[in-house]
Amino acid sequence: MQENLYSVHKTLVGHTDSISCLQFSPKGHLLASGGDDSQLIIWETSTGTIRHQITTPSPVFALVWDSRYKSRLFCGCESGKTLLIDLFQGPDREVLTGTVAPVYALDVDAATGYLAIGIGSEVHVAQEISGNTFATFTILPKPADLSDMLPDSRVRPRSVHFLKNGTRLIVSYLNHGIICWDLKTRDALWHIIPPLSRRQMYISVFLGYAALSHNSRYLLVSNMNIGMNLYTLGEKEPLQSFLQPTNTGINFPLGVSFLHRGRAVVCGSQTGSVKIWETLSGEHLQTLEHKGLRGSFHRWYSAEHSGPDVVMQQVSVHTLFTSVYPHLTNRR
Repeated sequence: MQENLYSVHKTLVGHTDSISCLQFSPKGHLLASGGDDSQLIIWETSTGTIRHQITTPSPVFALVWDSRYKSRLFCGCESGKTLLIDLFQGPDREVLTGTVAPVYALDVDAATGYLAIGIGSEVHVAQEISGNTFATFTILPKPADLSDMLPDSRVRPRSVHFLKNGTRLIVSYLNHGIICWDLKTRDALWHIIPPLSRRQMYISVFLGYAALSHNSRYLLVSNMNIGMNLYTLGEKEPLQSFLQPTNTGINFPLGVSFLHRGRAVVCGSQTGSVKIWETLSGEHLQTLEHKGLRGSFHRWYSAEHSGPDVVMQQVSVHTLFTSVYPHLTNRR
């Protein structure tokens, strides 16, 4: 194992209830976090200070920055509202979806400006129809019925990722695997269904969250209570597995992220210790631990900024703080 890649940079305190989602701005100088306290907080990464704090109609479940703008982002709420936040002046507009259900996943395509929304059991794709007003223009079909194979057949999109200049969308579902949709024809181009039982591969059928690599070749997917798997896009079998089993007996969705332009990966943890691995070899590089958190139940979310300094941060849901880790050394 190499010398430590990260050390604690800042501890950010501001939320009063569980933190559900967070994401760095495209340039990495800001960090957005949303929580069950119905607060959206914008932090300054270098100093750890609060730049803006916005009250939302209900708990925030999902966030995504629009990389085409300096200060535009979207947040998805438990109430079913997807809100456009511009210039941090509060919710500017509500995205018009016609569906009332919790918003679990968001993504913005940098080429077309399309907005993908995982809302309830549906996946919507919206576009800007006038200044700061977005509306759904297509709803993807439901995945094939797998009720004869699954103990839980609920349709629940967990993550959405655009591909090929907004012409395709990868959707990771809680119970229905991973599907790449053609947005023009609304056909499923490929479908990965994790097996119900394959102990030698440590694969669970229930999927948590997913991350797409910078070169759009790999998809990293967390599996409930197990760890995560790395897939080459379109391939049925995982290229690599990263084990982080727990003894809690609770299936819990964990955040995942690529680091160092895809050369390393990180997964959330239920125990307070977050591990970093080398992507292709699966070598364990570092464990990020926090004093006083062992033995408690925690969920961690991770997000990456690919700039030269800050590359990874995580949030503990129950202890309500964020630790930001600057990149200290380069491997190879």
